[in-house]
Amino acid sequence: MLQDEIIDFFVKVMPFNQLPRDVLAGMIQDISMEYYPRGEEILQQDGPPSEFLGVIKKGGVKVYQTTENDEEVVVDLRGEGEHFGMLSLLSGDRSRNNVVTIEDTICYQVPKKTVLDILQKNPEVNEYFLKSFFVNLLDKTYEETRKAYTAGTTGEQLLFSTKVKDIVRAAPKTIMPDISIQQAAVEMAANKISSLVVVDSAGLPLGMVTDRDFREKVVAEALDVANPVKAIMNTPLISIGSEDNCFEALLRMIRHRIHHILVLENEKLTGMLTNHDFMLLQGSSPTVLVKEIGQIKTIEELRDTAPKFYKAVSSLLRYGARPHNITGMITELMEKITNTVVDIFEEKNGESPVPYTLFFYAGGGRHELTLSFKVKMGIVYQDVSSPEQQQRVDNYFKLLSETLNNSLLACDLTGQERCMKEENIRSGSTWQELFKKWGTGAGTGRQSSLFDMRAIRGEHIRVNSLRQYLINRAAQSRGLMEALAADTLQTRPPLGFFRDIVVEKGGEHKNELNLYEKGIKPLVGCARIYGVEKGVIRRSTLGRLHELNSRHGFKAAEDMAQAFGYLNALLIHSQLRQAEEGGLPDNFINPDILTSFERKTLKESFQLTARLYEDIEGNYWSGKVLP
Repeated sequence: MLQDEIIDFFVKVMPFNQLPRDVLAGMIQDISMEYYPRGEEILQQDGPPSEFLGVIKKGGVKVYQTTENDEEVVVDLRGEGEHFGMLSLLSGDRSRNNVVTIEDTICYQVPKKTVLDILQKNPEVNEYFLKSFFVNLLDKTYEETRKAYTAGTTGEQLLFSTKVKDIVRAAPKTIMPDISIQQAAVEMAANKISSLVVVDSAGLPLGMVTDRDFREKVVAEALDVANPVKAIMNTPLISIGSEDNCFEALLRMIRHRIHHILVLENEKLTGMLTNHDFMLLQGSSPTVLVKEIGQIKTIEELRDTAPKFYKAVSSLLRYGARPHNITGMITELMEKITNTVVDIFEEKNGESPVPYTLFFYAGGGRHELTLSFKVKMGIVYQDVSSPEQQQRVDNYFKLLSETLNNSLLACDLTGQERCMKEENIRSGSTWQELFKKWGTGAGTGRQSSLFDMRAIRGEHIRVNSLRQYLINRAAQSRGLMEALAADTLQTRPPLGFFRDIVVEKGGEHKNELNLYEKGIKPLVGCARIYGVEKGVIRRSTLGRLHELNSRHGFKAAEDMAQAFGYLNALLIHSQLRQAEEGGLPDNFINPDILTSFERKTLKESFQLTARLYEDIEGNYWSGKVLP
């Protein structure tokens, strides 16, 4: 009876539903059932590989990664009938993700030996898992949106239509089999590479050594480095023909659990491919764009940059990048472009009369720029001692700000807005005097986004110390916290009396809503208020929410992070579609083109913001307006 229940369960689970019932009956003889209470860590990022495939019978898990900045990036939420642990089980590498239960969970554990046996004997199951890894699955709603808006050819189609020879790099570095392990290591270090191909006297490949071999076969085993490198090389080599398509190359790499594959033409070694090379298809990789920007010498050369941004974003979407990855990439590229413009300016006009620091604030400060490129920046310069020097400084920075504004406007990289205003060019002391007035009723203004200021050129300490001063003041000033609240609350979630989504009634954007102003910006403001109150130093919205959740137990943080990610995904897809249609990306979307599920999720995000506003009104705002 119990056996039948287990089989009936797996009959409904992909890809086990493709197996005959007698095969399932044999499989379940080896499985076990485990109970995990809520919050238990099943797999740990960079921890040991999984020795079983976990299939969720009841409950759910969160799959996430922790960045170098200790930020939590949710990869997926999985529930009944879904599985985890397959990738590290097959590769034998460290687990790439953390897997933690989000409620009391019961899992079936299928041992590694049983999984490998099923894959070997059942090609259809093997193919299912291979394709799953290749697609780099996102959560369901994000994946559907990604498919709907991705530019032109999909990633899968590109891999089918592009030949290996079209993306292969130059032939890899080679060594002879009898040179010492130490010599091989020196060669890799000198060339800053992670692998070498071992060849015979005729140049035919015999094997390969990678940095992983040095860790696991030399260091871990205390092997004598005087031994020949052939003692640690990997054989047999996996190769692909130069005329084969990239999809076949990728599948072969996944199938053999390798990170490098040799390219042969008429049995002669002509190159090597790695996983990274598939991101370089059609030159649309951010890496390629960064290199191109670094080679620009005139402002005119920047004019073709915006379309390349769109291609880079399209490429990232095809390969499953999350919204915060994309906004971070856009911000980094804008930072690179801004510094390039300043380099060109200084080459022509000389260096500044005084040391200064250029900074981004608002979205750029938080690494959250989208394709509307709403870049905002300012300058902090060293205090001057005479009126004459002040005049020289004023003239210099006026010319610099005009150059930045005109250059980025001409390149369609500022959303048709000036990126630097005269009021945001100040000495350190005048910035501090301004901040002293905030929250006192003497010219506070609506500049809460300056809490997100981040240096991009010059001594960072000038900006960091000003920002810390501002955060410290907020902790001591009820008036400043109220000013922050009033600044945020001025933009209300677009919900009508019956909680329907409110859109523009007329004009250029009739029946549309400004998703950034009405959806994303309010969440940013709420995260800023809660973060500043708790003394959180992080600038990014997700960074603030992660710290609020992990260190301060702020219960709404996780819901806010999910809503923030969803709204950004929706906006980026919409902007990319606008660019493909020949227009300039903006922040408006038409809710009518969304699916019913997307509209429901959008409405729930706005309802979350409305609840947060109620809390902020009750705890941080007295009803006063900003002066």
